[in-house]
Amino acid sequence: MKLRILVKIMEKLLGMKNNDDGFRADMYLPDRLIAMSLVFLALGIACAVYAVFNFTVLVLVFSVLGFVLGVLAMLCWRNQCIHIISDEQFTYTTMFGKTYTYSFSDIQGLRRNQDSMTLFVADNKVHIESMAILSERLVELINRALEQTK
Repeated sequence: MKLRILVKIMEKLLGMKNNDDGFRADMYLPDRLIAMSLVFLALGIACAVYAVFNFTVLVLVFSVLGFVLGVLAMLCWRNQCIHIISDEQFTYTTMFGKTYTYSFSDIQGLRRNQDSMTLFVADNKVHIESMAILSERLVELINRALEQTK
């Protein structure tokens, strides 16, 4: 419950909206990623405060590393998603907010990696983290497109 309140606050701060189903997208990253982001940012702040009082280069490096990891995790949670436009098209947004529109008929293959999946679409790749939450409709449309490529 506490995490849900934190997520709602972050969604308001970042200007995010849920769709009619109550989900942010047809593929999105789970709320634990924003919690991890905030932990990294808090550790970065704690290391920075410690580095001010006891100037230690190693602690300063950990501070910068905490900030960078926190911001990257927040960007992934905020931006990386897939929205289904219709049964023929979907949009993929990268972690940096760049949006691409693809057709399901352009799907050429799927490669499963240890920590993610790569969907080959036209001449590009769509990265899907293993922790990502996918809607049943998206999974069904991807599977249908993969069956047609065989």
